[in-house]
Amino acid sequence: MSKLIKVKALSLNSRPLGEKDRLLTLFSREQGKLSAVAPGARKVKSKLAAAVELFTCGNYLLHRGRSLFTVTQAEQEQGFPNIRRNITLYASGIYFGELVEKTVEESEASPELFELLLQVWQLLDQGQVEPALLARYFELKLLDLLGYRPHLESCTHCGLERGPVFWSDSAGGAVCQACCGEEQTNFALSRGTCALAQALLKMSPGKLANVRVWEQQHGELKRLVHSFLQYWVLAGPIKSFAFLEEHL
Repeated sequence: MSKLIKVKALSLNSRPLGEKDRLLTLFSREQGKLSAVAPGARKVKSKLAAAVELFTCGNYLLHRGRSLFTVTQAEQEQGFPNIRRNITLYASGIYFGELVEKTVEESEASPELFELLLQVWQLLDQGQVEPALLARYFELKLLDLLGYRPHLESCTHCGLERGPVFWSDSAGGAVCQACCGEEQTNFALSRGTCALAQALLKMSPGKLANVRVWEQQHGELKRLVHSFLQYWVLAGPIKSFAFLEEHL
């Protein structure tokens, strides 16, 4: 196995290591999530500095070590300056990155998730989509790519497609009123919210700018997705979520 690999990656996390280096969490298209050291990246004149900052899409040449990679070359392909300058956009971007960092295993490639995060960061930077809508879209798409697509087309148990519906974490989807007794039901859902979630799951990122969401629908969708994430996917809290709630 070659000790040198070349990847296109998004910088999910970049933190100081010692006096001169940076410790990175990269999410690459080819190799998935990788931990790497960027030696000397904190120096003012470092050639690596621009490409190892948070919210960067770049091309990296990495040397494989026993437990960490070492960045030997790095070139920034795309930065997201507006995300860095706006506290709401920054909170959202951090949240998206942390969701990927917490839900993807090390060295587990997912080109679809890489492209999703890249496109969502681009939309966030361009300011064409409300950050709150973008968050719900990203959460639903992430669940789908991880194999946890919520069932919202009909009652999870009997298949009924009309009448009142309720969300159940344990069922992984909607249940009708008659089937509520079979599951621990979390809360009532409107049919409009179910339809919205289904539409978002099928939608390409480029069409999000045309979507308008009622306040009730957004509240229900947010509650649904966060409840589902915590029940099925996340092993612990998302640190950036509290920060996001303050600014979104």
